[in-house]
Amino acid sequence: MRAQSARMRSPRPVRIELRPSSLAAIFVAITHIATAGLLAWLPLDAWLRTIGVVAIGMHGLWALRRSALLSLGGSIVAMELGADRRVALMCRDGGRIDGCALPESYVGEWLATLVVRRDGSRRGCSLWLLPDMADANELRRFRMLLRLSRPERS
Repeated sequence: MRAQSARMRSPRPVRIELRPSSLAAIFVAITHIATAGLLAWLPLDAWLRTIGVVAIGMHGLWALRRSALLSLGGSIVAMELGADRRVALMCRDGGRIDGCALPESYVGEWLATLVVRRDGSRRGCSLWLLPDMADANELRRFRMLLRLSRPERS
């Protein structure tokens, strides 16, 4: 048996195209409405509560457009993950963010969170993946590679 064929080959990168998610929209709406409702009951002056509720509403609309509807320029519409945990995130406006998936990423049955440290940055960003955000087979492959991949060696 040849040495080359005996070596384990690294799996090829997995790319998924994201689509708007009704589950994400419901989650964003419920959490923002609940937060605004709690703020409205705080014992503050009415004008402070009003400003807070309006700010939460504006943030809710922004979050809906960015992470559920994927309609903003900076919305992530595709992602690619390699076996070495290298990640490429593609934005709606054509931008690309390269980075590395951190160990804090989570893979569950219904939800996966991808925590990425951008190249050249100390800060990370996190993305959620819900069942209705991508093709089921692509999402399964992405989740499996995220669960089994190993970090690159420095």
